[in-house]
Amino acid sequence: MTETKKRPSRGGRAARVQARTNPAPVYLPTLNRAVGPIDLLGPDGVEKIHNAAMTILETTGIEFRDPVALADWKRAGADVEGERVRIGRDMLMDLISTVPSTYQYHARDPQKTVDVGGAHSIFANAYGAPFVYGLDGERRPSMLEDAHNFFKLGQMSQALHVPGVLPVEPQDVPVPHRHLELVHAALTLTNKPIKGSVLSATAARDTVEMTRIVFGEEFVDQNVVVTSLLNCNTPLVWDETMLESLRVYAAANQPCLLSPFVLAGASTPASPQGGVALLIAESLAGMAYSQIVRRGAPMVLGVAIMGVSMKTGAPMMGSPEPGLMNLLVGQMARFYDVPWRSCTMWTGSKSPDLQAGFDSANTMWPVLLGGCNFIVHSAGFLEGALGVSYSKWVHDSYQLEAFHRFFSGLQEESLDALLGDVAEIGPGGHFLGTDHTRENPLLINPLQNNDSYEQWVDEGAKNADMVGRDEAQRILHNYVQPPMDADTRGALDDFVAKKRLEYQT
Repeated sequence: MTETKKRPSRGGRAARVQARTNPAPVYLPTLNRAVGPIDLLGPDGVEKIHNAAMTILETTGIEFRDPVALADWKRAGADVEGERVRIGRDMLMDLISTVPSTYQYHARDPQKTVDVGGAHSIFANAYGAPFVYGLDGERRPSMLEDAHNFFKLGQMSQALHVPGVLPVEPQDVPVPHRHLELVHAALTLTNKPIKGSVLSATAARDTVEMTRIVFGEEFVDQNVVVTSLLNCNTPLVWDETMLESLRVYAAANQPCLLSPFVLAGASTPASPQGGVALLIAESLAGMAYSQIVRRGAPMVLGVAIMGVSMKTGAPMMGSPEPGLMNLLVGQMARFYDVPWRSCTMWTGSKSPDLQAGFDSANTMWPVLLGGCNFIVHSAGFLEGALGVSYSKWVHDSYQLEAFHRFFSGLQEESLDALLGDVAEIGPGGHFLGTDHTRENPLLINPLQNNDSYEQWVDEGAKNADMVGRDEAQRILHNYVQPPMDADTRGALDDFVAKKRLEYQT
């Protein structure tokens, strides 16, 4: 009897179609920059800014509005007068000398662990916006569901290394246990590196405890599993809330992004050199204090630089001066041999339009050309960082893939085979069918439309906002939650439930 050959099942065909139309993400590793960095200053210029920063700390001083920090500085030998701390340059340089120049930033999935410092760069999500521009395009207060969605989008992004802990501020969650919901979501909805809460010392301690449940207490003590964002109040103030969180994370050997929030021309001098001298003094003072808490704890010199409109006083993104300042900060960070953090891909626009595009590009280029290591706000921001757009989030995420490709630089290759192709194709031919072209396709952004006008109209004449919202919905539909050991998940859930009850009473 002749054996009948079975036809492939419909399920198998459907699976193949699904794989073609919704392929699994291929995650990009740490960006190891092969382009740049740009140094604007010669040795004399670096020394000039360094001396200005040291003079600020030695003569003007900086306020630490926290009694524990003041007592710590006094014991360490600084000049403490009221809340004003004056730090000698020898003491400052000795303290920051033990900050590691690089560190490994561990993820639940070891394959998604990344490196910070040196020639390494990583991209992190938007952070802290109270509003969202939703999947319907409408602006509204942000909710916990939105935070969950941005964690899911972060997990599915090929280029975003750190989904964060506060992609938006969930207005429907009470503040006392907001950090519990966000850290729990970051640890369970993603298996990439996360950031920590700095809402309070309690929130910081809970964050550390939750990472210990997931990674193990001994592992956390010896390895970086969370990095947290702390803002200095420029000019020259570190407040109690930030310092309490800094002590928790430094004691646990977990780094912080010690970041003056700069409005150039308002909170700092309009001069790029003068503004950088001030913010360097502020960040280094926080970094030095972390080493009083725990010598050798990794830390990151942080900046968040915007300009100010001289017409309205509103923050301005994408202007040239903050770009120049970022180049200078990068050069100073290399002088001090510490990692540095900056902000990019933000805009004052209220939609993912032309202004949003050029603002975002104009903020990213100088940051990467300056050699930044930890790049925050890399996806989603609109409205001067007050809103996160689902649409812009996915547009930015695909742009990160292009930046990753560009700054990875040229690949080693032999020209002999290519010369053979040139000889074979000859005058008037084309290279579309060669093996080299098929094996080395140019990077394609799936959201960019390069079709004819007629085809664009036939397919709905969609603008950038519409295309981005459609893509966000597609990604969320195809999201797959990364697994977590049942015992670990149970212990994490129990911790959150217990703390939630504790903070409600």
